[in-house]
Amino acid sequence: MKAPFIVGGVVCVAVVAGALFVMLHQGAPPPAPKPAVVQAPAPVPAPAAVPAAPVPAAPAPQASVDCLLPGPPPAEPDGSTADASEMHDAHERIQAFVLSLENYQACRNAQIDHAAPTVSAQQKQTWVDQGNSAVDEANALAAAFSRQMQFFKSREAKAQPPTAK
Repeated sequence: MKAPFIVGGVVCVAVVAGALFVMLHQGAPPPAPKPAVVQAPAPVPAPAAVPAAPVPAAPAPQASVDCLLPGPPPAEPDGSTADASEMHDAHERIQAFVLSLENYQACRNAQIDHAAPTVSAQQKQTWVDQGNSAVDEANALAAAFSRQMQFFKSREAKAQPPTAK
C-alpha cells in the first residue's frame, strides 16, 4: 500500500495550484459554497413504561461491498490558450476527481481491513493494487494540471504590462 502522505501530496499540489491561480488574478475569490442545512429529526420520547432500545453500532464495511472507481478523468485545460475562468473550472473538476480517487482507495483499504478470513491473499493484493493505481492516476492528473498552470501563468505574465518602479 502506498503511504497516505502521497495522496496528501496530491491534494497539496492541487491546493497550491489553486492558491497560485487566485493570487495571480487577485480578483475576488469564488464565493464559498453555502453549507447545507441539515435539520435533525425531532427526538421521539420513549414511552415511560418501555426502556429505550440501545442503538446498534454501525456495521463494519464488508469485503463484499464493491468500491466504485470514478469515471474517466476530467480533461486537463490547455494553459497556453485557456482563460482564467477555464483554468479555475478545470481546477475544481480535477480536485473533485482526485478526492473521488482517494475515496476509492480508502474503500479498497476498508475492504482489506474487514475482509472475511476466506478472502485470499491474492484478492487482497488485487485490492491493494487497485487502490495504488488510483493514487498513481491522481498524482499524474495533478502533475498534468500543474504543468498547464505553469503555461497559463507564463502566458499571463507576458501579457501584463511592466510595472513602473
